Amino acid sequence: MIFFDKVAILGTGLLGASFAFALKEKKLAGKISAWSRSPSTREKCKARGDIFDAVCETPWEAVKDADLVLICTPTSTIARLLAQVSKSLKKGALVSDVGSVKGSVCRDCSKIMENTGASFIGSHPMAGSEKIGIDYADSSLFTGRPCFVVAEKNENKLGQKVLGELWKNLGMKVFFANPDMHDSIVAHVSHLPHLLAVVLCAQSSEFSGGDLRDYSGPGFADTTRVASGSPEMWDSICADNKIQILSALKDFSADLQKLISALENSDTEYVGQILRKAKNYRDALGNAK
Repeated sequence: MIFFDKVAILGTGLLGASFAFALKEKKLAGKISAWSRSPSTREKCKARGDIFDAVCETPWEAVKDADLVLICTPTSTIARLLAQVSKSLKKGALVSDVGSVKGSVCRDCSKIMENTGASFIGSHPMAGSEKIGIDYADSSLFTGRPCFVVAEKNENKLGQKVLGELWKNLGMKVFFANPDMHDSIVAHVSHLPHLLAVVLCAQSSEFSGGDLRDYSGPGFADTTRVASGSPEMWDSICADNKIQILSALKDFSADLQKLISALENSDTEYVGQILRKAKNYRDALGNAK
């Protein structure tokens, strides 16, 4: 079942390339055009004729006649890139993105799309990895993962439905949310865990008793895995979702202080209670990848 005759992907890193790979494998798109800011990445795209039908030197060339445009660049560049290609969009085209922050992105992009004849609806497939780049493209990356389709409730209902069905056909569990709700949720389940892993790694790197990596086991590696993510991408996320991230960090800080106080006061009841509560919650999560 072909959802779109032509799909344009702007930004062919891990998510963009994996999206194209999955579309081709499942025969959900006719032709796929691609553009990447990096000349070296464009060359890698050209070598993947099994994924990309055309690799373009400019983003406006890539989006020409596309029914769906998916922007897979850092959140700080999404609106600026959309503004650059807006006059080249096909009438009736649907534009989406894969950014993990939606409040500012959806507001800015919806404004840019006014009077273009095309429309913007945000997407956030939570299928990232600490691995970076087209070299790690994986057609199964989205299978079983959650994906948000993000827009105000009454905004382009048909577009929301079509986009949701597309992600479902890639194997994702789709949730519909408005931008503010999305940003609050991902601040707690994605951005906060990443920053905690970052702080843990940074703190461990300053340990004066030797390199802690020499003594660490799989628990430390599992807990800190996400800290290997692109610093440039996370710079953008922290800036764009600052308010919600700060709220999540402050909530965590308050709970951490409770645990510190309990340990200082030998409050074994509280410590035991939070350990059991955490175990029950994590056990119910299962082996999420």
